[in-house]
This record gives sequence, structure tokens and C-alpha cells, in this order.
Amino acid sequence: MPSLGKLAAMLWLVALPVAAHAEGLRAHQATFHTTFKGLSAGDLQLTLTPDTPPDSWVYETRAFPSFLASFVISPKSIERSWFRVTPTGVEPHRYQLNDGSADGDKATDFSYEQSSHRVTGIADGKPLDMSVDAGTQDVTSIRAALMVDLGAGREPHEYAMIDGRELKHYVYTRVGTARIPTALGEMDTVIFRSDRKGSNGKGRIWQYWYAPSLDWLPVRIEQREDGNTRMTFALRTLKWLPADAGSH
Repeated sequence: MPSLGKLAAMLWLVALPVAAHAEGLRAHQATFHTTFKGLSAGDLQLTLTPDTPPDSWVYETRAFPSFLASFVISPKSIERSWFRVTPTGVEPHRYQLNDGSADGDKATDFSYEQSSHRVTGIADGKPLDMSVDAGTQDVTSIRAALMVDLGAGREPHEYAMIDGRELKHYVYTRVGTARIPTALGEMDTVIFRSDRKGSNGKGRIWQYWYAPSLDWLPVRIEQREDGNTRMTFALRTLKWLPADAGSH
């Protein structure tokens, strides 16, 4: 599951006891330190806040790249996903990615038409009109979809995801449990592995360490290739936000 679209793939301790809840979601701001092949690539800041309609949310990702990573990822890049939590899971409404470039010719901004199962708008600067199945996510809403399903007691399974102009399917498999050290102390986690459907275990895979005590927020993410760790995202800071944290 890429973060900050394709950008993130190159990609506060608890302060308030009362926060927004909805099927495993809590409003928060989390910072993940990113490494690429053992070298620091900077931080990613993920902010989840309630939106105006009931059970609606905005998930925002900003990049704070290291000096070397700034040649690939703009510090002006920003990604947002708008979605609603329903009894069956996350229902995305809109996805927007600005890569921070001056001309904006690679911008992505599309909306979901749930009744007709279509996605329309622009992707990578070109018109997009795609037929999708119910439950299809984008590269940001899929993060929330996993946390919502885990919080509701549903085992993550297969998810369809729009990545740029392509529809991909990812299969999630429970690997086991582990107690691991984090910047917030040692935590019990549940480990899931994500493979692209049809890959037959080949190519790049993702592995996630979800912490039940943090409402299933992942505290570590790794991308692996040929048995080697290629990228890591390790939770560095976490701040729970109040239920009325701003909306976009």
C-alpha cells in the first residue's frame, strides 16, 4: 500500500485523552521517519481529521524529505482523501494529489460516483473516467480502510485501489504477532503482509505492524524486494486530536 501516492514510495506523544472515534478511527497526527535502502529519506506526516458530514473524514499526507530525497519529492507536495465510514467499511468520495511542481501538469484530482460506480476527474494531468467496483479505494483511503476493518473485527482481505491511472488489487494476509520497540515504547502488534494480486509472491511486498492499543494505527511499515528491506516507515511521533479538529 504506497503512501503519498507514488511520491511516498520514494518516501507529540498522546496529548489529549478524548478524541473522535468511528469504527477504529481516531483523529490524529502521526509522523513516520522514512529510510530508503538504509539511508534517511525524511519524514511523512499523516493527519486524520473529521469532516463536516457525520462519519466523514479527511486524510492528509505531507512530505518533509531529506536533502537527497528532496530531489525526488517536493516539500510542497500534499495529498488528501475524503471518505465516509459506513457499516461495511470506508466509502471514498474524493482524492487529490499535488506533487508540488510549478506547472501542475501531473496533478491528480478525482471523485467517486458511488451510484454509477465510476471515478471521474484528472489523474497525472489527464482526464480520467474509470469504471470501478464498490469498495474501491485510493492510495490514501486504503490506509483508513484497513484500520476501520480491523477496528470492526473484520479480517483484511482483498482491496481494489486506484494508483494514478491504474486499478490494482492487493491481497492482505495475517503473518502473526510481535512485540516490537517503537519511538513510543514497546508495543504489541499484529503483522499483515500485502501482495499485489497475481504476483505469486514475486516482486515487491509490503509488511505492516498494526498496534491494537493505538486503534490499529501501523507503527512500522516495510517494503521488501527479493527478501531485502527496501524502504521503512517507522512511527516517530503521535498526537491524538480533538473531535472538532478542523475540516477541509
